[in-house]
Amino acid sequence: MDRKKLEQEFKEEIGFIPPGVMVSNAFGEDFQRIIASYHHEIWEGGVIPLKYRYLIALATAIFDDNETRSKLEMNKAIKYGATKEEILEVLKQQVWMKGAPTLVQIAPLVKHLENKFK
Repeated sequence: MDRKKLEQEFKEEIGFIPPGVMVSNAFGEDFQRIIASYHHEIWEGGVIPLKYRYLIALATAIFDDNETRSKLEMNKAIKYGATKEEILEVLKQQVWMKGAPTLVQIAPLVKHLENKFK
């Protein structure tokens, strides 16, 4: 698959070119095919519905203290049917896992969530 076609597929599927795909250009075509294949395996295959995969991704982004990625995963979860209540449950679960200081970390995410469900 040529690079332009691969990039177009990602833009159509998820709305952007994943950073790993962009960086992989420096590592050559074989590496790019491996990364693209793995991405498709994770996000197109499997038995867990996408909504739940994105909720899992949201939880890991929060745990990694990555606000930008958290918002991105939240948006994707909503796109695939996650409700406000489900997302709030993920946020509360992360407070349990990481402790009360996480409340400060997730404050911008709660605001983002409120804006998505206005």
